Amino acid sequence: MALENVKINALKGTIKYSGRTYVYISSNRKLKMESLSKFDGIVIDGKSIEFVRMVMRKIRGNNNPDLYLKPIFSMNGNAHADPLIAQLIDGKLSSFDQIPLVHDTTESINKLKNELKFINSISFEAQVISKLMGYMYTRSLKELEPIPYANSNTHYSFPFLAYNYEEQDEYQIFDLLQIAVDEGLMTAKYFDRVYLCTSCKSSHLSYREACNKCNSTNTNSFDIIHHFPCAYVGPITDFTNDLDDKLNCPKCSKALKHIGIDYDKPSVLHVCKNCNHRFQDFVVLAKCMSCRLDNPVEQLVSREVYSYTLTKKGEDIALRGYSSTPKDIEEIIGTVKFDTYRTVVKYEIERIRQTEGSSNIVAIHIVNAGQFYAKVGSNGQQAFLRDIVGEIRASIRSSDMITFHSSEMILITMNDIPNKIANRIVIDILNLLRKLIDTNFKDLSLEITGTAYQLNLESSSELQINDLINSFK
Repeated sequence: MALENVKINALKGTIKYSGRTYVYISSNRKLKMESLSKFDGIVIDGKSIEFVRMVMRKIRGNNNPDLYLKPIFSMNGNAHADPLIAQLIDGKLSSFDQIPLVHDTTESINKLKNELKFINSISFEAQVISKLMGYMYTRSLKELEPIPYANSNTHYSFPFLAYNYEEQDEYQIFDLLQIAVDEGLMTAKYFDRVYLCTSCKSSHLSYREACNKCNSTNTNSFDIIHHFPCAYVGPITDFTNDLDDKLNCPKCSKALKHIGIDYDKPSVLHVCKNCNHRFQDFVVLAKCMSCRLDNPVEQLVSREVYSYTLTKKGEDIALRGYSSTPKDIEEIIGTVKFDTYRTVVKYEIERIRQTEGSSNIVAIHIVNAGQFYAKVGSNGQQAFLRDIVGEIRASIRSSDMITFHSSEMILITMNDIPNKIANRIVIDILNLLRKLIDTNFKDLSLEITGTAYQLNLESSSELQINDLINSFK
């Protein structure tokens, strides 16, 4: 535990101890995400909460398990006071010479990570569930608790999941966790209830009483007085005068002395300053602070918040990966499973070995698929992918096959045609898909690319498929 056992390279920002290398990240050092995966752990300067939030989102929200499962420690500052950051770091340091104190934690996380099998999840939801299962497994976590958090768009946050969604899309986490429960990966226990804006699903709401005619909140309220002797009922302004503070009945002129004996106040009268409407019952509105919509409270979206416990099946999923949910895209008509596709390509290579023909495998890459799917939701994703498959199927022969390698990669076979023609077809498909996207998703940006790869006789089918997929990385 002595300082001499810890070797610090200030120039490179690295710290070595017992065969492990940590990298130090601060706001005055250039952050190179692609280089972080090679280190055994990460130490973040915790002086700026905003900086740590940014780094944590980039790491925990990444799709590379060598990044999102990385042991992370905060040093100095008070960033760990943020509830989300506190949940997503693996320890706090005061100086580099305390690295030996977190060495066992680093070893444990990396050892458990090596037990996991990582596969390409078909959909965005399956991908995030797989990431969550892996994260919980490597941290030996059995429970997933909602954290009250003012900065969360739903007022309750599940930290690891929150950094896999844009802030305005956090409400979709409720649906994601329900999928995990339905699949038997978790059990749920009621925790609380939140109410969300009908438009943007934010829970940042301001509740106000408003005029039931024009919805203005600019109102005055007056007690209604019931004078017992003459039975006159009217607002308190009818009983006041400009000379003194005594109350006198406008009907019989008697003074009102004792409440409960001479008179009572059975209710309140409200007067709208905007439209002069008089009424007794307010309408209650919830103004959304995110999109400014005034929601009648009875129309707010009610969502139950649960705490969750990992099941044995969930632990098994963490170990072997989670490829798809029941609603996923391998069920889309016109596609085959990826294993079937690989087998077909293997035999196609053997066929062209005999016939000396020319066949191709094609990849269509949806570059920013994760962000896009998070915005359109599960149902929107399903509709979008069905449309994509329909466009592709209409552009190729019935004998050609389509499969999903992942939620962002579509693979196609194009047999018995030259590579030049195959690439021309790919260009036509991409143009059709871009038109489809522009027509149906005017407010969302989606980048899509593709290429055709001519099969050769020298390499295995697995290697050629992997080369095609890796060409987009």
